[in-house]
Amino acid sequence: MNKKILFLIAFLTISFGSFQISSAQSFDFEKLEKIVSEVSVIINMKVEYSFGAHTNEQEERYLGSVVSEDGLVLYNGFTLSGDNPISALTGMNVKTTTSEITVTFLDGTEYPAEFVGVDRFSKIGFIKIKADDHKFKALKFISEKKYKVGDWVALYMLLPEYVQPPLSADVGMISTLIETPEEFPLIVGFNTLQMTSVLFDENLNALGVLGQLSDPSQSNTDQAGMIESFGSFGMPLLGLITENRIAKMIANPPEKGKTDRGWLGITLQALTTEMAEFWNLDITGGIIINDIASNSPAAKAGLDVGDIIFEVNGQTVEVNKEEKVPIFQRKIAEMGPSAAVEFTILKRTDDKVDTTKVLATLEKTPMTATDSPEYENEELEFTVRDLVFSDYLYHNLDAESFAGVVVSELKSGGVAEIEGLRYGDIIQRISDQEVTSVGEVEVVMDELVEQKVAEIIFFVWRNQKTLFVNVKTDF
Repeated sequence: MNKKILFLIAFLTISFGSFQISSAQSFDFEKLEKIVSEVSVIINMKVEYSFGAHTNEQEERYLGSVVSEDGLVLYNGFTLSGDNPISALTGMNVKTTTSEITVTFLDGTEYPAEFVGVDRFSKIGFIKIKADDHKFKALKFISEKKYKVGDWVALYMLLPEYVQPPLSADVGMISTLIETPEEFPLIVGFNTLQMTSVLFDENLNALGVLGQLSDPSQSNTDQAGMIESFGSFGMPLLGLITENRIAKMIANPPEKGKTDRGWLGITLQALTTEMAEFWNLDITGGIIINDIASNSPAAKAGLDVGDIIFEVNGQTVEVNKEEKVPIFQRKIAEMGPSAAVEFTILKRTDDKVDTTKVLATLEKTPMTATDSPEYENEELEFTVRDLVFSDYLYHNLDAESFAGVVVSELKSGGVAEIEGLRYGDIIQRISDQEVTSVGEVEVVMDELVEQKVAEIIFFVWRNQKTLFVNVKTDF
C-alpha cells in the first residue's frame, strides 16, 4: 500500500481517537458516579431452570436501577423473559423461575425483593423491593430530547463480584438514527454485557437504557404472538430505548402471568410486489389473511380468509416481503388488549376488488406455556399445567372439543416416570374422571391419595393417539 495512504490512515485514526477522548472527557464522571450510586442496586437472584425431568438452579447477578419511590427496579431481564422458542415449537415447557431475590445498594444496605415481570420486546425486567412504607430515591428520565449523530453518552456497568469497586464507567456515541423498523438511536462503543444500563448525556440527564434492535427477518411470531426467533449470529445493533417506552412500562410494569399484548387471531403472509402486480393492485404492500382462529377478534370483526390488509388506523402497511411480516405482528401486539383498530382491506373476487373498512377490538394474547397455571403432585412426583393455545396449534387439536392437562415436569426416577408417564403427555382422564384443568386434577388426586388406592389409571394422549398408563402407588 502507498506510504502516503498508510500515513493518512494512521493520522485519521489518531485524530479520531483524540477527538473521542477529548469529547468523552466533557463528562463530569465524579458527579455522574454520585448520581448513579444513589439509584443503583446490585441484584442477586437464584433462578431455577426446568426442562422436563431436569431442573437446575444457579445464582444470577445484575445491575439494577430504582425507578420509583416505592422500590420498582429495572434490570436486564432476558433470562426470565418467558418467551422460549423451544417451548412453543416443540410443546416442551422450559421454565425459568426465581426462588430468592435480594438487592444491595452501593452503601451496603440490603433488602429482599420479588420478581414482577419482563417486557417481551425490550427484555427489560422489573423487580420490586420489599420494604413497606419506605421511600427510595428514584431515577428520573428526561423526555422529548432531540438526538443527533455524534452525541456522546455514558453508562455504568457491573463488574465481576471479585472486583472492587463494583461499577465501571464507559462511553459511546450515537452513530445513526434508525427510522425503520422503528425509531432507534444506534450507539457504538458498548456491548451486550451492558444491556439495560442507564444512558446519560453530557449534561448528566438520564436518557433511557441500552437495548438491542431486533431484526424482523430473524423473527417468526405466530398468530398467538408466542414464538420468538432463535436469534442471529451477526453483530447486535445496540442503542437507546428512550424514555417514552420506559415510562409506559414503569407506569404499568409487565407482570408474570399477566397478558398485556394485543391479539388479532390470524395467520398471515406478506403481499409481495409480484403478487400485487399479478392481481393488478394499486398498493405497495399489505398483509394477506391465510387463516382465522375461531372466536378470535378477527372472526368477530368479520375479516375473511383472503382479505388483504393494507392500512391500520389510516397508516399504510409497508409489508412487501416475508421478512417484514413481524413488523406488522409487533405493531398489533404492542397496541395491547382492548385496543380498537380500524383495518382498511381489499376483498378480491373473480371480477373485481372492493375496498372496505373493518373495526376490530384486540383481545389478550392467549396464555403461554410458561405462564400457564400448574399443579404439582408430590406423592407421584409429577407436575401438570393447563393446555394453552400453542399446544392446540402444535398438535393440530380442536380447542372446542379437546380438553386435558399437559405433563410439564417429571422427577427423574420418580414414581410417575418409572410407571410410564411421559413429559408432554396430555392427561384427559384420571381413574375414569375427566380432567380439563389443573384445579380438577388437584381435586381428583387429593381424593385418590386420601383413599390410598393401590393403582391409578391415567388416560393420556401421546404421539397422535390415546393410551392408558397404569401407575402403581406407594401411599
